[in-house]
Amino acid sequence: MEDKMKQLLALGGLLFATAAWGAAFILVKITIESVDLYWFLFLRFFAAFLLLAALKPKRLLEADRATIKAAFILSLYLIAVYVTQTIGLLYTTASNSALITCLYMVFIPIVSAVFYKTRTNIYSIVGIVFALVGLFLLTQYSFGGANLGDALTVLCAVASVFHIILTGRYASKHRPSQLVLYQFLFMSVYSLIGAVLNKGMAFDLPPIGWLTVGFTAVFATVMAMSIQAWAQRIIDPTRAGIIFSLEAVFGPLFGWLWGGETMTTVALFGAGLMLVGIMIAESKPVIQYLKRELLFKLSELT
Repeated sequence: MEDKMKQLLALGGLLFATAAWGAAFILVKITIESVDLYWFLFLRFFAAFLLLAALKPKRLLEADRATIKAAFILSLYLIAVYVTQTIGLLYTTASNSALITCLYMVFIPIVSAVFYKTRTNIYSIVGIVFALVGLFLLTQYSFGGANLGDALTVLCAVASVFHIILTGRYASKHRPSQLVLYQFLFMSVYSLIGAVLNKGMAFDLPPIGWLTVGFTAVFATVMAMSIQAWAQRIIDPTRAGIIFSLEAVFGPLFGWLWGGETMTTVALFGAGLMLVGIMIAESKPVIQYLKRELLFKLSELT
């Protein structure tokens, strides 16, 4: 009973984290209409750094040079993720941004196969076909019809893939909390440089600006990543991956609720295909599990 309760809490925690990530799209889009995007990113990640450093001060001081170097390398990919995604939100909808960002789930096995010579599978291939057809429809029958925001968000998804793959490699050699902490610090530095060059530093943010900084720093960054780290020790990666794919649902949902965003019928159908593609790409472990269970049940009957 205790294990089941832990699993339910873990599933609920991951669902909360995914909803927070989904809600962040429309909040950030509204905010950067009146706040410099680099200044916003600085406030978000510096606040997240201060909060995490206050919670785990020893992690900051105990990190060795190799860990800091690994965090620096990861932060280069992470800043690419957030800059392309945030600039993209200036030109596209929060709904499109959420859907296209989630393509990283489809791209991971393909990029791993091309760059790291890992084996791919039929589920990944079918998944990417569905996702690309969906993207074609989402941009109204033409990849050329995609605006600058959509194109930048595709780059965001690609950068996310490399960040995730490298994180998996470095996390086995260094403390994950130290990697995250120093990434937040480097992200703060990069963003501050961008804000200074862009002359975007200002503390007279509108209320929605401070709300978004607080929400993204606390709920969509520190809490979400902490919950993710805890929950994935309890539940299997298959169920975690399925829950993460719901970010593509929460993004458009909050975009509609808080931003009044709508989609054409064609774009909505394309969004559905993209979601199906993501689910197919994540389905191999589920199918393997069901096969094992079926074979086990059959063996009991014979």
